[in-house]
Amino acid sequence: MSHPLNADSIQQQVVAMYERHPFPAYSDKFRKTAEEMDLKMRLLGVPQSDYHGRKILDAGCGTGEFTCWYAARGNEVTAIDLSRPSLEHAKAYAARYHLDDRIDFQQQSVLHLNLPNETFDFVYCYGVLHHTPDPHRGFRELVRVCKPGGIVVVSVYNRYSRFTHRLRQKLIARWAGDDVERRCRLGKRLFPRTARRIKKRAHDASDAVLYDQFSQPHESSHTVGEVLGWMDQSGLSYIGAFGPLRLRDHLYAACLPEFREFEKTFDGYPGPRMAAALLRSVAHLAGMKATEDRAFARPGVLSRFLVQMGWFFLGLRFSCFSIAGRKPIEAD
Repeated sequence: MSHPLNADSIQQQVVAMYERHPFPAYSDKFRKTAEEMDLKMRLLGVPQSDYHGRKILDAGCGTGEFTCWYAARGNEVTAIDLSRPSLEHAKAYAARYHLDDRIDFQQQSVLHLNLPNETFDFVYCYGVLHHTPDPHRGFRELVRVCKPGGIVVVSVYNRYSRFTHRLRQKLIARWAGDDVERRCRLGKRLFPRTARRIKKRAHDASDAVLYDQFSQPHESSHTVGEVLGWMDQSGLSYIGAFGPLRLRDHLYAACLPEFREFEKTFDGYPGPRMAAALLRSVAHLAGMKATEDRAFARPGVLSRFLVQMGWFFLGLRFSCFSIAGRKPIEAD
């Protein structure tokens, strides 16, 4: 949902909305992360050794759900965000679980990181780049601060599952203009079923997630091929994705023990629930077995096309996709 504004205006409007409505506002952030992070890391091709006892950057930390998940695993975490209220929420949440001594919270933009080159072993950026005026620039900044041999994980809105929702957003924006309060009220009134599903998925009775979905001043959407192109330009090698980008990787995911916990996130989404049951059945018939470590091949054009078409039919439950790449170790 793009506006004819310059980069500074876009950034100011996005930050202003999140300062008024810090996000995410989940009542139990550990529950939210527990439902998906173990499976996500397996499918991203990231072994535990790469996110335990490491130096990690959470770029665009919001209210700290992933920041605290990483800190709880013995990592030294730097967490940045432009929204001061979001950072205050994140600090309070970290202090509640006695994790604040492992986290350095800083107010910064992902587009202009005031951090030295090659600082972090692991760089994580979830749901942030698509709210900036220049996502590719933000990606290059993430790569810059990652150490050689380190991992960069980015999650962005996918173009296909967001198609119908973008139509909703355009309709709301046409009637409510730039008033984020009116947009949220109108979104609830026009699309009550969608609003209920979004809030149920977030385990959040407040409207914070609806402001994020209905009142967003700026967002972009991206294809898998586009993000793989960013990786190629920066020299990163593909190591995995969430959701999986090949059919065989979907079948592998369905036979993992972590998949059962992840299925809880399909409450209120009958399409993904049926798809998950079908995957488990096919994986069983195919004799798929879970293995401790698995190397994921880079998806070809046909695989990407089929997966992204699947996202189109599964809708908002798969709004974001995540891709992980490893930065090369420079030769002496």
